[in-house]
Amino acid sequence: MSAERTYDFIQCDDTDPWMESAAASAEVRHFARESLRWQAQEIIDEVLRGTVPGEELSRARLRRCVAQNPGKPERALLQQLMLNRDPQGESTQ
Repeated sequence: MSAERTYDFIQCDDTDPWMESAAASAEVRHFARESLRWQAQEIIDEVLRGTVPGEELSRARLRRCVAQNPGKPERALLQQLMLNRDPQGESTQ
């Protein structure tokens, strides 16, 4: 499912349909937040559907982040990513 199909009100034929009014800018900001929220929820759902035993700790952490951020999957995902990053800022590759 794409965001375009989810939000049918988006005009795709105009080169810059959002710059006509302040109300339109508010719509753009709302769409951006909802789109980010939708994408974050899709990522969370995919991770939690995983069954690899070695990833259970990450799934448990993600569940905790989701519980701490009800209704805000984008914040839960950000919190999970921050927990998983290397504290020294070094790449593990």
